[in-house]
Amino acid sequence: MKHVKTVILLMVFVSSFVFGHGGGKNVKLHVNPKWKQCSIQLDSALNQSAWRQFTREAGLVSYFRPLTDAKPMGKGKYEFSLLQWQSKFNDTDDAWNHTFVHPDSTHWLKENDRLPFPGLTFRFGVSEKMDLAAYWTSSPGANYGFFGAQVQYNLVQNWLNQWSASARLSFVSLYGPKDVDLSVYGFDVIASRDFTVYSKWLKVTPYVGLSSYVSDSHEKSSKLNLHDETAWGVQSMVGGVIAISKARLAAEYNISNISTFSVKLGIVF
Repeated sequence: MKHVKTVILLMVFVSSFVFGHGGGKNVKLHVNPKWKQCSIQLDSALNQSAWRQFTREAGLVSYFRPLTDAKPMGKGKYEFSLLQWQSKFNDTDDAWNHTFVHPDSTHWLKENDRLPFPGLTFRFGVSEKMDLAAYWTSSPGANYGFFGAQVQYNLVQNWLNQWSASARLSFVSLYGPKDVDLSVYGFDVIASRDFTVYSKWLKVTPYVGLSSYVSDSHEKSSKLNLHDETAWGVQSMVGGVIAISKARLAAEYNISNISTFSVKLGIVF
């Protein structure tokens, strides 16, 4: 577990270096030095409108994105992957400023334009048409993480033209914070096509898809008395997978109220 957290921390550092440091912001942060990194803790200033916005936007930020195409893995095959999602939102909004605490008054939730969100995934082909996936992440030095699961079922497989279409169901849940429950449910429809570049060693598979999601939140803070919120929405996706022998490289861009860019490095057995 220590080595896993080290890998995730390294991914966060590299992402912050690549995308640069953000400029000054004009809100006052809530400080709690208990944690070394920004952590989830509700403030008494949080109102129902901001709580509703947090429910909607956090649902998109934490949505399960496996960065896979529509073709089934095949029975008995499995994949281990490192993922990183990077979502763009305004962390000075009350929805985010009043739901997070920080180690000091200058330690912002986002150091750049997007919040890096690393994680680990495991996928397994349970049949010729169905794949199962699991996801886990923990923010090093903070009080929160997420875990999730997903099932993908192949609807269309045209071996002659290399077209595929599949549907996915997913679930993600927040763990760690004492005063917040958050769960996200998703449904995806995705289509892709394989392009063989060199024999069986190198393939490129672009894909497109559409997702709908439902995000449920419940606050348990003694400082507040907010109603539970349920938010729903849609997002589109466009991405691609490069298969180099057993290695898998992928990138995906999601378009919605909050845009997300994601990358993946994995290996298939």
